[in-house]
Amino acid sequence: MVKQTVDDPNLTSMILERNQQLIPPPAESAVLSNFVTRIRNKLEALVLAPSSFTACQIAEVRDLGSYVDTTNVVSPSASASGLTSGLVLILKTFPTREAMEQLVQRLKSELSNDAQQHEEHELNIESMDYGLCLVTGALSVYLLVTTQPSYWNSLDPSIHLDLTICRRNFTAIQQAKWVDEVCNHPSKKLLVRLLKDLRQRFPGLEPLNPWLIYLLAHHCVTNQQSNETLPPSYAFKRALQLLSSGLFLPGSSGLPDPISDGFMNGYQSSFQMTPEEQDRLCCTSQTLLRALAIHPRYILGLEEGPDIFSGPCELNGIKFLPSEPVFVKNEPNGEAMDENQQETTNIETATA
Repeated sequence: MVKQTVDDPNLTSMILERNQQLIPPPAESAVLSNFVTRIRNKLEALVLAPSSFTACQIAEVRDLGSYVDTTNVVSPSASASGLTSGLVLILKTFPTREAMEQLVQRLKSELSNDAQQHEEHELNIESMDYGLCLVTGALSVYLLVTTQPSYWNSLDPSIHLDLTICRRNFTAIQQAKWVDEVCNHPSKKLLVRLLKDLRQRFPGLEPLNPWLIYLLAHHCVTNQQSNETLPPSYAFKRALQLLSSGLFLPGSSGLPDPISDGFMNGYQSSFQMTPEEQDRLCCTSQTLLRALAIHPRYILGLEEGPDIFSGPCELNGIKFLPSEPVFVKNEPNGEAMDENQQETTNIETATA
């Protein structure tokens, strides 16, 4: 509940500056668009002429991912991966691993010829547990493979893609549709970019998958009472405050999931954080929230600064200590838990 909205003009100015830095250059986006279009054209050709490829039959191809939502962000370093996009491939047939391997060879043959004609980077296609990953230069396109729900109960894990993965990939279509309809406001896209950038730069935020980021951004930008859009500075602080308060810790209600009509919390099986990840996410957010009040330009990535998670340091002239984790692993004896942590594990087991 938002009782009073207080904007911070200085922080808003920094956020807008950082947002401009995170938006990929138009030339790079155009190259990714061309790459995605070529892949889609090859796959749609198999939809139109199923007899030309007998390993499997494709029902349809759907777009999803940061490229479609225009929330791609530049990488924090040259060594990191570049822009990404995604496609969901819905099959009319069973998703066998043999069919995936044949699809790899088909796409590699046709797309490699196109790459040579355009003098582009070498194409690499790998089979993954979720489907295929196509990489050329710094561009990556994830091809999520699933099949029609009527086949799900007949999947054999020894020869087909895993049922859990097929369900998850099918759900990704519903999630992409929700994002397109609900998260299309510029303020929500701005906050999504900021959260993705934080996740890239601070490893403790890794448990935040893209779906959680979209849900969090929608929740933080929207005033649930009046349905008005909140200022960027308020929404950004609100996101860190909710994560710091333990939004995804066991016992928290989490965030409403519009796809499942349930709630996304720290031990839900759909993204399953370990107790260590839940604690690390909360602890990292607490540290970032305190550091934001001291040196916002560093937290946003506008200026260099010390490693605030390595121990005591000086941040903008102030002695700074990071928050300490509560959950600690004992390497020789496995995971050492206190009484509250043991209760957390019991809750996870009961709800699995």
